Amino acid sequence: MKIHILTYTRRDKEEGSQWTQLEMLRKSAEKSGHELELIYANECQLKFFKKPEILVNNKKPEIDILLVKAGFLGVESTAHVSLIKQFELDGVSVVNKHYAVRVSKNKVQNIQVLQKHGVPTPKTMVVRSAEMLEDVIKDVGKFPLILKTSSGSLGVGVAIIESKRAMQSIVEMLHGQRHVSVVIQEYIRESSGKDIRAFVVGNKVVAAMERIARKRGEFRSNYSLGGKVRKVKLTDKELRLAIKAAKACELEMAGVDIIRTKKGPMVLEVNANPGIEGITEATGIDVAGEIIKYCVKKAKAEKRRLKKLAQEKKAKRANR
Repeated sequence: MKIHILTYTRRDKEEGSQWTQLEMLRKSAEKSGHELELIYANECQLKFFKKPEILVNNKKPEIDILLVKAGFLGVESTAHVSLIKQFELDGVSVVNKHYAVRVSKNKVQNIQVLQKHGVPTPKTMVVRSAEMLEDVIKDVGKFPLILKTSSGSLGVGVAIIESKRAMQSIVEMLHGQRHVSVVIQEYIRESSGKDIRAFVVGNKVVAAMERIARKRGEFRSNYSLGGKVRKVKLTDKELRLAIKAAKACELEMAGVDIIRTKKGPMVLEVNANPGIEGITEATGIDVAGEIIKYCVKKAKAEKRRLKKLAQEKKAKRANR
């Protein structure tokens, strides 16, 4: 089977973490007897006359399954999500779908969906004006507090704020740069500098690692920022929470970030484009292989569904 991957890297820039991950997926696909082909987002065209369709280098692609590697920032998501949606409208089976990617790329929408489905998260407030900070600080808790822009990723756009004065200055600056929404979250002291990344594929946690900040005083534990990683055993409650969070965001492939608190496990956020390097290194599990296996299973199920549908239509015509 040929598995297509929609990538937001460029054909002329074959380097960096995204490319390493694509190579890991390619090797896992070939090992399983499948072929992998890349579709570059910048080489896609949307056609909206006669019959709306999507073209890749001016040709209509034949795709069994499309795995989306949504390696873009939330501020870029409108056009990119529209591209994913057009593949779906063309009848392509997609992992992950456009709605799930959109929700996961925006931290405000992410927390909205998690709260709606009863997923425990740290105290969070979203502000659109520095004038509201006094009340926000009273409700969220004492300093330090965590501040996030609504569209950051890989630890970028996240800061720990030690005072009201610093908070006021940063919020005013961000609003001045048209970052309309600023997320303010309580700081969980007992989990400072570490969290858990649960990698969900389908309805199963296929691997989990603990991420630890690279140096004392650094609260961000992202592998991309040099954080240390090690295998971790999740409790039953944490396993259920990771799956529940991924389902809430309608993600078939997800990185669910969990912190252990005195009140129990909480979800920080859910990622639609989780990295596979760090978790493979930490656990020794072929995470890329698990993704490929799921894509093949979904593609085969879709083929069976379409075949059955065609047979039913044929039978109806015969009985007229």
